[in-house]
Amino acid sequence: MGIETVDRNDLLLFDQTYSERLSLRESLLRQHFDDIVGITNESDGRVRLAVQELYDYLFETYLPVRYPSIFKACEDKHSSGAMLQNLVTRQTLPMTMTDSTPLHVALKAIAQNVDEDFFILLPRKQGDSNEDFYVLEAYAACFPSGFQPKDKVGKKLADIHGPVPGYKEKLQKSMDRFFARLEPGRYVKRVNWGLTVDEELYSNFDKSAPAFEGKLKKLSLEDLDLNKTFLRCERQTLHRLPGSGAIVFGFHTYLYPVQDIKAEGSGEDLARAIDGLENGSVREMFTYKNGEKWADAVREYLRS
Repeated sequence: MGIETVDRNDLLLFDQTYSERLSLRESLLRQHFDDIVGITNESDGRVRLAVQELYDYLFETYLPVRYPSIFKACEDKHSSGAMLQNLVTRQTLPMTMTDSTPLHVALKAIAQNVDEDFFILLPRKQGDSNEDFYVLEAYAACFPSGFQPKDKVGKKLADIHGPVPGYKEKLQKSMDRFFARLEPGRYVKRVNWGLTVDEELYSNFDKSAPAFEGKLKKLSLEDLDLNKTFLRCERQTLHRLPGSGAIVFGFHTYLYPVQDIKAEGSGEDLARAIDGLENGSVREMFTYKNGEKWADAVREYLRS
């Protein structure tokens, strides 16, 4: 799984793209709100507790302490509760959720202020078994990479990863065990990567189906639009909320132009990584990531 422990202070990272990315998030929320925010059941007490716990942790506990130059506690004469000001956007929001705050409003506020996508999973009992399985109960995701989150909400972890080659055979049991053992206060991360030649940050569609159906057009170097060709990396984090027991998946997406990678002298390194993806132990992963479409053209460019 490639998981490593991460310091709590590095759970969320902010950089110089923050303002620009928040503007993009705001635009996407206006256009695609029902795709970006999802909840299984607004009236489910366990789901409410999990969303409230994440909201309060972010806006009351974590962000104003970790990033005081961006988030500052403030007073609002129109509100009786503590407020938080985003010093970049100049917007204010409650530091904590109330019992009457709709969950979709809370998740929207998270998406508007944190350049991170969040998926909240809760444990459920499996029949008479003592083992739990985890279900995606709520999310706020502006930058999905080739899947539709609303099609995943309400599904078990194993079903969410169903299309991922090798997951059931090589990862499912270890992931289930890891989830069961993850204690509150421990934060972990992993990195996922792929190449994109024609996508935006918001890629809310099933990009693997055409590959497995043999419907992809293989690109030549002449076909490759270098201005749209990026190394897409996801920094994925996991932690457990102590009150609800929910697992929170956090995804921060980075796009690196392949032209910059080559100019910096790392073109051969990326080309070898593509070789490894194609010739790895799970060959279908190359197909899943649309490698047949872009691999030869990108490698030719990187090695030219």
